Amino acid sequence: MKGASIACLLLMTLVALQIAHYYPQMPDPMASHFVLDGSPNGWSSRVSFFAIYLACLLLPAGVLFLLAGLLKRMPDRAISLPNREYWLSNDRRDGTLGYLQGAIGWCSIGVLLFLILGTQLVIRANLTPGGRLESGKLGWIAALFVVWVVQTPLRIYCRLSRVPRPG
Repeated sequence: MKGASIACLLLMTLVALQIAHYYPQMPDPMASHFVLDGSPNGWSSRVSFFAIYLACLLLPAGVLFLLAGLLKRMPDRAISLPNREYWLSNDRRDGTLGYLQGAIGWCSIGVLLFLILGTQLVIRANLTPGGRLESGKLGWIAALFVVWVVQTPLRIYCRLSRVPRPG
């Protein structure tokens, strides 16, 4: 999870720079909601927009990192895994939970990236004449986000559903 924690700190630094750079340039009110074709249909103040942005970043990332941190303190019966007895035996528990912590941490990085990139598109829409959101790009970002989030439990399941054969 160390790598994911470092990535999270780097992303939060990027967010701080993003806000410091773009906040003064944003109109007030700014477009904050868009229809499918990219046309704005909802507005908010700059303060509200960026406050909600920060809350949307901190809440899911905080919950996921907190969950990952609490994993080693949870009783085995509270952890649902394929082949739980094997993977949570005394000699494998730390390694298994370390793997799960890392997977959860990297999943949270995907959530942060999705929110950061989506918000950057909203910022760009507010800086361009006509104020249209680049819906196609947002669609690709959303598709990659879904792949990222779905692959995490699949990867965990595939890894932990196989028990190495003795010998």
